Amino acid sequence: MQSLWWLNLTKKKVILIIIVFVFLSFTIPVLCQIFILNQNGDKLLPTGKKLLEADYVHAYCKGTEEYVLPDKTRIDCLTETHACEFDWAKKWYEGFGQALWYSHNTGKKPCLVLILKSDKDYVYYNRAKILCDKYGINLIEVRAKDFKTK
Repeated sequence: MQSLWWLNLTKKKVILIIIVFVFLSFTIPVLCQIFILNQNGDKLLPTGKKLLEADYVHAYCKGTEEYVLPDKTRIDCLTETHACEFDWAKKWYEGFGQALWYSHNTGKKPCLVLILKSDKDYVYYNRAKILCDKYGINLIEVRAKDFKTK
């Protein structure tokens, strides 16, 4: 009869395994975001002007900006692992489709970066999260430089 190794585990080892599993479940998505985007992007944003989507792409992208596909569509940020579309939160549905298209054409993982202007934009973020989770799109939130709370 084969030994059931897990029956020989002590309570301490079981608790340690659970803690490690929970820790990795929460940290892997955060680490994934760190490797996709420049985490100091907010410090690289220009000052003294109304910021455009392109300003956020330039500040946060850790890859090739405005990568052009054969069909002439442009990926905002193409990294070694991800094809990222940046969009304002209220345009989440456009960004969602673009991220899927860019992923399909590059073989890279899809990524949607939503730029939130205020707390009210979380309604859009939450809608995007439902579909991004369902279709395996990495969803990243970036707060606008002039983000407004209630």
